[in-house]
Amino acid sequence: MVAAIFSRLTILAVGILYPAYASFKAVRAKSHRDYTKWMMYWIVFALFQATETFTDIFLSWLPLYYEVKILIVLWLALPITEGSKQLYRVVIHPFLLKHEDQIDDYLSKAGQSGLQALRKVSKEGINRAAATVVTSAMKGQAVITEALLKSQNTSNSTDGSSASGAGPGMQVASGGNPNGQVYLRHSEMMEPFEVIEEETSVGV
Repeated sequence: MVAAIFSRLTILAVGILYPAYASFKAVRAKSHRDYTKWMMYWIVFALFQATETFTDIFLSWLPLYYEVKILIVLWLALPITEGSKQLYRVVIHPFLLKHEDQIDDYLSKAGQSGLQALRKVSKEGINRAAATVVTSAMKGQAVITEALLKSQNTSNSTDGSSASGAGPGMQVASGGNPNGQVYLRHSEMMEPFEVIEEETSVGV
């Protein structure tokens, strides 16, 4: 655990921060020699980082693994050793020069495939989002319509009850009464409500 932490700190300080500052100095001084030197270093260090990603998973259990990583970074970055310069000129540059056309072709095809996949995924995502929005809108409209129908039915029931004249269970009856009395029918009871008498006067 201690070796892993110390290794990471060494890589951060010696492998990244110091070369970054040295690259800044090269840009400021406009030195073609330093340009070339640190450009070679960053190419080598990028390959080192890519390799480290897998070796940390499969080889970190080996004894002195992190100590060896520290020595490699020091060898690559320090001006005394200039390991990155030697490694680039002996191994990396000849390899890349030999396979440059194949790498360019692969990158071109990968870029086109990635662009097509991105377009396909974006299109599917937009279609799903649109379908979700439409479905949600339809469900919301159905709920609102149902609520409005229930409210209208309730209002109609209330209006029908109020329009019965004398109220629920009450009816006015006058037909068939010889005395001309008007009765108010409530449930089963008949009560006189109003007496209307008609008098006829006979002139002499």
